[in-house]
Amino acid sequence: MKPPFKPLRQTRAYLDVLAQIREAILTGTYPPGSKLPSERELTEQFQVSRVVIREAIRALELSGFVRIRQGPYGGAYIEDLSSAPIVRSFLDLFMANKFCAEELIQARLLMEPEVARLAAARLDECLAKRLKEAFLLEKRGKPTDDQWVRQNLEVHYILALMSGNRLYEAILASLLALTHEIVRVVKPPHQLIHNHEEHGAIVEAVLSGDPDTAALAMKEHLRSVGHALVRLERQYREKTGRMGLSVPSETVSEHPLS
Repeated sequence: MKPPFKPLRQTRAYLDVLAQIREAILTGTYPPGSKLPSERELTEQFQVSRVVIREAIRALELSGFVRIRQGPYGGAYIEDLSSAPIVRSFLDLFMANKFCAEELIQARLLMEPEVARLAAARLDECLAKRLKEAFLLEKRGKPTDDQWVRQNLEVHYILALMSGNRLYEAILASLLALTHEIVRVVKPPHQLIHNHEEHGAIVEAVLSGDPDTAALAMKEHLRSVGHALVRLERQYREKTGRMGLSVPSETVSEHPLS
């Protein structure tokens, strides 16, 4: 088989190797689960040094395109792309003080009522069962703080899946991960950040196939959660040593939480 890659100039070899392999993955030359050619083979095909190939493969690994496996069957294996890189980027931006908790909630207030509306309008039996189970799990057992946060966000993750909009699903995965991060670090009293009855109202409306009520219930829930998260943000930034956020108040006042 003719090699799919072209020889390169050394001056910009690392970027060109990265671009060509990425394009080969995106166009299906190397589908998820398949293995890239060995380091030696790639060196010969691109006619560059092994250092260049290693830099490109490392960049692909960091961006979620490949996973490196060790051992006799090791190598760079193609990953099935997910929203994980987006989640990491959102977390990095928040930790770098590029936006605040109130802006996070404003985004959720714009998206999640519509997600709840879509979930109620296109009710799926299998996902409806998962939604019920996730809701019931919220009050069971004595989970660790991290498990408790995950349990209470699961309803939101499932609703995003039920919406049928994969872009909503990817963006909300990032926004929910931020919410998880704040609560996980601060460890507030459980009743401060979560109201089981509010989730109950959302779940009931969705399972009843009532889009308008589901959207309204989600909006009310997020307003409650939003006030709590805004109060927790300062504690989060103090605990993580990430103070110094300078977001003018007028940038977050157009869509008040109350």
